[in-house]
Amino acid sequence: MELTVPAALLGRELGLMQGVVEKRSAHPILSNVLIEARGGMLTLTATDLETTFISEISPSQIGAEGSVTVPIRRLFDLVKDMPPAAEIRLKVLENHHVQLECKDPRLKIRLNGLPASDFPVRPEPSGGPTLTLPFGVLQKMVEKVRFAVSLEEMRLQLQGALLRIRPGGLEMAATDGHRLALVEVEQAETDPSFEPVLISKKVLDELSRLTADEEARVTITRASNHIGFFLRSRRIFAKLEDRRFPDYEKVISRENHLRVGVERELLLGAVRRISLLAGDRTKAITVKFEPGAITVASESQEVGDGTQEVDAAYEGPVINLRLNAKYVEQFLEAVETKNVFLFLKDEQSQCQGRPGDSLPGLKDYLYVVMPLRT
Repeated sequence: MELTVPAALLGRELGLMQGVVEKRSAHPILSNVLIEARGGMLTLTATDLETTFISEISPSQIGAEGSVTVPIRRLFDLVKDMPPAAEIRLKVLENHHVQLECKDPRLKIRLNGLPASDFPVRPEPSGGPTLTLPFGVLQKMVEKVRFAVSLEEMRLQLQGALLRIRPGGLEMAATDGHRLALVEVEQAETDPSFEPVLISKKVLDELSRLTADEEARVTITRASNHIGFFLRSRRIFAKLEDRRFPDYEKVISRENHLRVGVERELLLGAVRRISLLAGDRTKAITVKFEPGAITVASESQEVGDGTQEVDAAYEGPVINLRLNAKYVEQFLEAVETKNVFLFLKDEQSQCQGRPGDSLPGLKDYLYVVMPLRT
């Protein structure tokens, strides 16, 4: 195999693939990227066996077709900082060695590779039910729920976001058992036979990193064992796991009728400052709701104590909630609107958050956080 490719183009695609490859793997081939030159296209593939990222790019020239695998991180580090106009000449030598040459900078490197035949077979989900929507809308959905995915290794059923069809659109939900993020959109072409699917945290992270025109269409295909995301020249495939996501609709209270309106940036600033005084790992803060104001407070013997009051539109009874500051902060960062609404019931019940204005491309957004027990 012999080809020439712009270093910037190669570096961009390799950079996007970094999150798929495990930093340490018992199988050396899984630390490599598969490079294939065929039919005038250069195809790059990275996988950890659970998630596979494939990207096709147009090289400047293909002198000889072929395939090989090389360590992805080492190759990325070699090309990522090259001048914008630099071009890499890549040639496969004997024993799967790969030679990289560049005129500017004057560079010549040989990397040890592994045969392409050792690389895992790529999944190709096709023929199953599909969903199609603007990529910008899918990315907004991911960003509104991704932070609520559980990171606990023992709670496999919570290690992802559930995507399912709703009347007239799509819904995505994520929870770690302490809070819930739920977003709904209408801009989607849906297939009624598309069953709910749990999208892993790794795939969510990869989708958030991708760049494309917001109006570019992404197609999601659900096969028997895999789910596939098709976005122009890029494809992400993930193995489906038989994990039962909780019935989150039962968790959402219908009795939170006390509404609080507040300017998002003011409340976010107060939560960030006061949480610096919280000494425990939950970063617990007390949020006091009273007519006309919200007071955020925290104290610890190791750090100190403090309060900050923020004007709010509220006319109900005084309610004190002890909340995880990080959970509140992440919602306020994600919601984006100038104002937010918080909905309360009492001091033992959940706090619900919603945007104060409509969010472009989204039909609805709800956040639920449970109070901390003393």
